[in-house]
Amino acid sequence: MIIDFQAHVFPEAYLAEMKRLDGVVVLEAPDPHSGMTYFYDKKLGCRINTCTLQGQNIERRLQHMDQHGVDIHVLTIPAPGADRFEGEGAVQIARVANDAIAAIARQHPKRFIGFFTLPTSNIKASLDELERSVNELGLRGFGGFANLNSQALDREELFPIYERLAKYKLPVYIHPTAPLATESSGIDIMPTLIFGWAYDSTVAMTRLVYGRVLERFPDINWVVADVGGVLAFFAQRAINIYTGRTEEIRHKYGLKENPLDSFRRFYVDTADHPASTLRCVKDFFTPERMVLGTNYPYGPEEGCILLKNSLKAIDGLDLSAADKEKILSGNAAKILGLA
Repeated sequence: MIIDFQAHVFPEAYLAEMKRLDGVVVLEAPDPHSGMTYFYDKKLGCRINTCTLQGQNIERRLQHMDQHGVDIHVLTIPAPGADRFEGEGAVQIARVANDAIAAIARQHPKRFIGFFTLPTSNIKASLDELERSVNELGLRGFGGFANLNSQALDREELFPIYERLAKYKLPVYIHPTAPLATESSGIDIMPTLIFGWAYDSTVAMTRLVYGRVLERFPDINWVVADVGGVLAFFAQRAINIYTGRTEEIRHKYGLKENPLDSFRRFYVDTADHPASTLRCVKDFFTPERMVLGTNYPYGPEEGCILLKNSLKAIDGLDLSAADKEKILSGNAAKILGLA
């Protein structure tokens, strides 16, 4: 079995609702030079992500999955999610997104598992939407982001959401987003997508560790997109710095363990990196904490290039059969509570 933990979709209804709201984030017309379509943030005054209309045709998506041996897509809304909107508009666009994802999963229950987005500018509304998503729509996790409209993930205001997720033992998927990395990398969307988002994810993981969120909510499995940012590549530097300072950190932040051990509790997906990159990830996180991700349907060939590259990268790690099975499906099945 193969489970793709980073499989995105922008439902038509979601984009239509975004257009109707005309809020802080809007969808631009296609760029006249590249033909690419981008989301534009009015507050930041710049583009914040690429939009793809690929993957909306579910029958075509199923053909691609069958062609490449992918059994299940874990469906999430990529950035921007409902967190980037405010007021009643945030609530409405979350409901539209979640209804659309649930409809796909309901139509093909053996092939799709849906995650919900939440209007986190309103905690009560988020709790209501979480309950509706779980109990009425049958969605199986929170498709969140490395920051929620610039707010860090260890804010105590978010704890009621985490408590509810822990109650249901639901996973949280963390994908990088605007505005933090966008503001820091500056002039153009391209540097943000190349290295800004990796920084954003690393900051999110650090805040969740130092803010004791991982310790307080042990029933939540946290899955971080795109190999968990930069941590695996700076592992030796992190080891050097943290060595001998465990008691210092415990005293200052109230942690039970060295942050290195906490960081290794995250799951990370493999999208979309070659085997040479994944070797660093495997060395730091181990195959016990890796799940396949492909970033489908972004990229050429209707998203199949990244899908093929991601599967090829796993093959290039020279894994044992048991470790390969863990990354391709076993770890994800455990996170998702699949039999």
